[in-house]
Amino acid sequence: MNFKKIFIPIIIFVFIISLLLINSSVNGKSSDLALVSDVKYISQEIGPRPAGSENENKTAQYLKSKLNSYGVKTEVQSFKYYSMYSKGVKSSENVIGTINGTSPKQIIICADLDTVKDKNTGNYTEGANDDVTSIAVLIGLAKEYQHEKPYFTIKLIGFGAGEDPYTLPINASPRTSLNSEEYNKIMYIPYLIGARHYLLENQDSINNTVAVISLEAVGEGIPCFVSQDSFAENNQSFVNFLVFNARINGFNAEKIDFMTYEEPQGRDDPISHIYLPFSYANIPSTFLTCLENPNVNSSTHNNSEMPGYLTVNDNYENLVKNNGGEEGLEKQLDTILSLVKTSINNIDKFYAVKNISVT
Repeated sequence: MNFKKIFIPIIIFVFIISLLLINSSVNGKSSDLALVSDVKYISQEIGPRPAGSENENKTAQYLKSKLNSYGVKTEVQSFKYYSMYSKGVKSSENVIGTINGTSPKQIIICADLDTVKDKNTGNYTEGANDDVTSIAVLIGLAKEYQHEKPYFTIKLIGFGAGEDPYTLPINASPRTSLNSEEYNKIMYIPYLIGARHYLLENQDSINNTVAVISLEAVGEGIPCFVSQDSFAENNQSFVNFLVFNARINGFNAEKIDFMTYEEPQGRDDPISHIYLPFSYANIPSTFLTCLENPNVNSSTHNNSEMPGYLTVNDNYENLVKNNGGEEGLEKQLDTILSLVKTSINNIDKFYAVKNISVT
């Protein structure tokens, strides 16, 4: 019997079946549209989410419910604050999910619960991209780690009232672990009140936090880790590591400066994100955003790179259209989810090799 003639067709058959199974698995993941369904529900069923509003609270409760459904221990941290543009005291909340790891050291991955007001129309945005796509990634991470124990403990946090400008916390925690300069810088950041409240309330966790990555408008374009923005120059070794780690794992990622966003009317808006208080506390931190054909040589970015950003055009219909359909959006979010998970799983290597340069 010619075993060679029999054996080779069997190998080819097994190889073809394997490819079909892999393809079926990939297609099944895309057709599930789990991440897209979260984006659609929050942006369309809940809608615009002004800081401190009922809709922001609905979003917080939705995130808490979804994290709980994947076995993530979740708490809601309520807080009160003053805003220059509002009468009286306002209330908001942070949603904090904890995935216990082998190590008590923790990584924070976070997103905004509220949405911005379009400066031209005066209306709050639906915020499908900024920042529901990021909330969907938080939910996706909870599902990913449902049956997988990470090395570092992971905090998945939705921060409230991040977009409300000129805010001050009420009954802010006194300084304990922060030095005077760090404490004052965090206290007087003009916005990001939810993130500021969380950090001031958890100063004892600063030395236990190895990294913070906040997610901002990740629903279309190439993933970009921010080197510096209007308020901070981030830990360059950390940003370089994240970009390097992404690239060696097959992701097309860039390192950018993001100082200002040029609105279609020509006005430049200063840019930062909810990682900022942690950066001021000297925790390796940055934010991840996505841009279409990013100009890596410019610190100002615009509507051609981030369509609809900070305007009422940031809605579900446009987000889906810009991705070529819901399947395209799910694929984009799957990519970001995989990238963030890869970053989480490899951050221990950052502490082993801190001097990486990226061009």
